[in-house]
Amino acid sequence: MSSLFRTPSFRGWSATVLHKPHSDRDAVCRQLDRLGIAVSTAWPELPEEARQADLVIFDADAGHDAQFPWPVEEHPMPMIALMGSEAPGRVEWAIRRGAIAHLSKPIASSGVYGALVVATRTFAMRRASEERIAKLEARLACRPQVAEAILLLMQHQGSDADTAYKLLQDMAMASRQTMEDVALDLLARSGGQNAGRREA
Repeated sequence: MSSLFRTPSFRGWSATVLHKPHSDRDAVCRQLDRLGIAVSTAWPELPEEARQADLVIFDADAGHDAQFPWPVEEHPMPMIALMGSEAPGRVEWAIRRGAIAHLSKPIASSGVYGALVVATRTFAMRRASEERIAKLEARLACRPQVAEAILLLMQHQGSDADTAYKLLQDMAMASRQTMEDVALDLLARSGGQNAGRREA
């Protein structure tokens, strides 16, 4: 039985490690280098060009918000926290700052690869969920226009609501668009005449 899991390769990726000079930072960098990842280090702040990195690994024990060149609510890439403290405040800050995986200090000679897999998979799933939510919100925002387009079709076709709805569905399928997009197009093409009716 074949597995759906594909062993990921990170060769050719770039990573920035935000940590003061220390044996823990060196251990992380060595493992990243063995995985074929181009590594840069920074301290005490991430430079603006860190936005271009595929991955950021940061010290959660000594970290603070001003170290990052993007706002707290923005998570532009997978991020891994290096943690020696399990103090609730530090853990909460690391999560709020975007950590979706962590490595415990002192850093061992292995473990980075597993954290990378977890972080990148979780990040991809989060992005996919955000995109689905954004699409759903956009479709919900267009619901009034869908209802208006159905009324327009009822007027033009002399049909009932169910028939007009089915026609709108068929038009969407034929054009490979969403019903919301077709509705907006219908209303735009109906132009001022329909707008005048609404104002009346």
